[in-house]
Amino acid sequence: MAFTLEEGDGVVRPRGELDLATAGLVRAALEKQAGEHGRVTLDLGGLLFLDTSGLRLVLETAEASRREGFEFVVLPGAPDVQRLFDLAGVTGMVPFADGGEPPES
Repeated sequence: MAFTLEEGDGVVRPRGELDLATAGLVRAALEKQAGEHGRVTLDLGGLLFLDTSGLRLVLETAEASRREGFEFVVLPGAPDVQRLFDLAGVTGMVPFADGGEPPES
């Protein structure tokens, strides 16, 4: 599966799979955008798969934003991606735009 990462203007858009192999790349992009802009939006809309490494990254970034004072917002992904947040019981711990509801198909 191909993985691409777009970033700029405080937005990080991973495409493909956010897992153990790609979480480090996304983490670096999130840290860079937060440092440059004082805010960062993680757009999960292009993900086909999210594993617990990606879930942990989102939770750690949410905690870092509270601790370090930058704004962090997550744009929900497809239903299969959002399901992991629900199954783990952490949806309420993530600053989702639109309350964590996936976009309409």
